[in-house]
Amino acid sequence: MEPKRKRSSGNNWIGMVIFLVIAFGSPVSKFITSLIFQTTGQLVSSNILAIGMVALIVLAVAVSAIGAAVRGTGNINTGSDTRLPSGPPPPPPPMSAGQPTSSFPGSPRFEPVINPRILAVGIIGMILFGGIFLAILAISGAL
Repeated sequence: MEPKRKRSSGNNWIGMVIFLVIAFGSPVSKFITSLIFQTTGQLVSSNILAIGMVALIVLAVAVSAIGAAVRGTGNINTGSDTRLPSGPPPPPPPMSAGQPTSSFPGSPRFEPVINPRILAVGIIGMILFGGIFLAILAISGAL
């Protein structure tokens, strides 16, 4: 049986808007304040504009959450959905004559996450470049 795919809630745009506001906030806020001043004649400070943007984002999140709750996609899984096994467990694999009796069949083998050679080269390089950096600081008189 294929596991169910998690349905996207459609709220991915909120994170993107927040990222764009943080990344391009200053030029965008200057553009919007000048646009508001040209259109209405009212001078709007950047602080009021930031408060308005935050309020709009909070309002959009609230509307999105209410819409998800109305559609029924906002259900919280309480863990009360238990399922029983549908059949007997599979039998253990047969032992062959060549296997030692002390090891378990299919026992996990733990491999290192980082190759030890790569780790050694990285540490040696870090020490080498640190020494070069300290020598440059000593020569320039900063140390």
